[in-house]
Amino acid sequence: MTDFHPPPSADLLALLQDMRLSVPRVIQSPPTQPRRASVALIIRLKPAPELVFEGHEQEGYTGEVIKQSDFGLGYTLDDFFRLPWVNHPNTTPEILFIRRAPHQSSSSAPSWSSHIAFPGGRHEPDDQSAYFTALRETWEEVGIDLAEKEFLHVGRLDEREVTTSLGKRLLMILSPFVFLQTSPFSPVPELQATEVSSVHWIPLSLLAPPFDTAQWSQVEIDISSRLSPRNTFVRWCLRNLIGKMQFGCVLLPDEPDTVAEGFDPSLAFDDSAEGSGSWFNDGKRHLRLWGLTLGMTLDLIAHYPSSTPAHLVLPPTSSRSSSPTASEFNHDQIRDSADFISDPKTPVTVTSSFEDQWEAARLALEEAKKNRTPATGSVGPGMTAVFPKFSYPDVNFWIWVFGRRYRQVIQGWENSVRGPDRAADRRVNWSGQALATFYSAVRQALVVAIIMRALLSGIGIAGLTWIFVKGIGGFGGNEL
Repeated sequence: MTDFHPPPSADLLALLQDMRLSVPRVIQSPPTQPRRASVALIIRLKPAPELVFEGHEQEGYTGEVIKQSDFGLGYTLDDFFRLPWVNHPNTTPEILFIRRAPHQSSSSAPSWSSHIAFPGGRHEPDDQSAYFTALRETWEEVGIDLAEKEFLHVGRLDEREVTTSLGKRLLMILSPFVFLQTSPFSPVPELQATEVSSVHWIPLSLLAPPFDTAQWSQVEIDISSRLSPRNTFVRWCLRNLIGKMQFGCVLLPDEPDTVAEGFDPSLAFDDSAEGSGSWFNDGKRHLRLWGLTLGMTLDLIAHYPSSTPAHLVLPPTSSRSSSPTASEFNHDQIRDSADFISDPKTPVTVTSSFEDQWEAARLALEEAKKNRTPATGSVGPGMTAVFPKFSYPDVNFWIWVFGRRYRQVIQGWENSVRGPDRAADRRVNWSGQALATFYSAVRQALVVAIIMRALLSGIGIAGLTWIFVKGIGGFGGNEL
């Protein structure tokens, strides 16, 4: 008897089930920064190539076709996942990314130039809600109307705080909404060329850790431009004193499904542009998925009901399995799971980390300790993937020294995801407090690193001066 392997749609169904059973956190905007934004994570099931749909047959085709009534258009979520074409073993779940339009002038280019992102943007005063913002921005940027019957709003992820200046300044609060396309055919995007250069549908299987070493790389960001954007000399000094930030990134195939008018994907990009979403290596062009978009992607993938992988990146001698949840399903589960699709949970409102950097996490950790909640033993790789390292090892060491609170927050966050459901955990803005405590450690580490380098440089200069003066004095004595 051969082993049963569930179709990819079973993995996606499990992901959506877990996401809808989780309580999303909505962050209350602090009075000092009311700005908000929304993005849309759009998932589709790309039909198996061998399937033929009514109205799309090749001339002379006489074989079996899938009728329009079985396309899934306008179906409810549970009915959609019962369709035969959805459960075909070669049907592939994919998620939509956009590449932001490149800007030629580096001095005036926005920080997201050429970045890989989800469609979305800032909340406008006329927007009725964060959900409406996601709909409007997706329509404006890529011409896809998520309010049409081809799409279902299937849930939302925890909101995230977007910061700058090493976590000292809040830019906005970001709301991610998840949509599912319930049709075998995607609408043709109409891209706003000034904002979006291309659209990419990426298989979800390429986004589940652990990643192969060939799929994982780094994006280097010059921190000196953040600390002193105008003074060239100060930037040069800072660059040499503290090095660069290194963010992990996932390399994805650069095979656009749609390109904006006037955009030629065959032309060379400025791969050296800071944080560029395009990278040419080994004769191939890749997309670089990193930062906040990588964090939200891993937030989504974390809803696969599989155990947390021990590594974000596989050791060189290891290989990844083709499906993160294949071993956890049996035939009966796949046949019956569509009957138990729950409604999304009501979001819970939490406080911004700019109003509460540590206290809520401390109370939750104390309660867990008092109740003797067992630690999970490993931190989910998706939770820490968006935090950078530094090119100088001693800076990373000092971050570890000052990062005790950060490590406690990460452990509490992990326990809240993998451990028993507790009301105290749901009231904590774990992602925001992890961000706040991490960059607090970074700022302390950089101060120590700069002071130590200044002291060592001073001692070195003083020593060289003493040797020089002594040498001059000795030379003068010999002359006498």
